[in-house]
Amino acid sequence: MSAWKQWFAGLFRRGDAGGTVAGRLAEFEAGGEPVITAAMLDDGVWRAGRLKAGRYRLVWWVPGEDGVLDFSRRDGVVESLGGVDGGNGWTIDPNMVVLHYRRGPEVVHLAVPPAELELVGRILPLPQQRG
Repeated sequence: MSAWKQWFAGLFRRGDAGGTVAGRLAEFEAGGEPVITAAMLDDGVWRAGRLKAGRYRLVWWVPGEDGVLDFSRRDGVVESLGGVDGGNGWTIDPNMVVLHYRRGPEVVHLAVPPAELELVGRILPLPQQRG
């Protein structure tokens, strides 16, 4: 198989142990720091970035840019999950869950895949989802 075909096939490879929720939680429990694809609302625009899950905090950054944003239970709280500002038209991938993280008077809107909520919840206590 050519290198190009191997690269292309790698885009669609699924089911590796590091990619499953159980595998990622095991990595977290073992002291590893899984990286999660996430987005953050910045001046009304969703910016794609990454979340690094540490023992006591999440660190958000945009690859290739300076600056990070920390999320920890010491500095703030996830006060709710769901839409942004009562559904005013701002959208994010419907497969993402928006966390409303309050740090003092500031609220940060952070979107993560639902499969990663259990991992995020081990670092930041999450409110009960209303269904």
